[in-house]
Amino acid sequence: MIVVDANVLAFYLIEGKRTTEAKALREKDAEWIVPVFWSVEFQSILWKYVRLDGMPMGKAAELLDHALAMFSANEMTPPPHMVLRDAIDWGITVYDAQYVSLARHLGIRCVTEDRSVQKACPSVALSLNAFLSDSSSGGVVREAPAPYRTRKRTSRHRFKH
Repeated sequence: MIVVDANVLAFYLIEGKRTTEAKALREKDAEWIVPVFWSVEFQSILWKYVRLDGMPMGKAAELLDHALAMFSANEMTPPPHMVLRDAIDWGITVYDAQYVSLARHLGIRCVTEDRSVQKACPSVALSLNAFLSDSSSGGVVREAPAPYRTRKRTSRHRFKH
């Protein structure tokens, strides 16, 4: 079981240069978990394909229906307070934190091609190719917990702009 972000779903469903890798990922671990709002991000990806790459609207609708049929049953909501804390502590967006926080909450990996998320959350997030080449993980997080679990909290937070 792994959490996958919307871009990995797009690689899997929209035929392109990364489809082979995404299919190999699905073969290695077929149980893909997604946060509830994944479909909004997937719709945004489809919108870009239609508007910028000339994908026919009918094809986009077909892909959306296929994605909804495949992944809606695997939706989960990470604890909102965890998402907010993780986003602040890791210095990532709340949208990105939905994926990595869900993975951390479940004790599994998040597969994403977002390098800033991989860099900010190396104990949870890794690339598609890194997951494929890691024969030991099997999707389970075996590394240290998130930094805020061991760090003392103060009443004042600093936000990076």
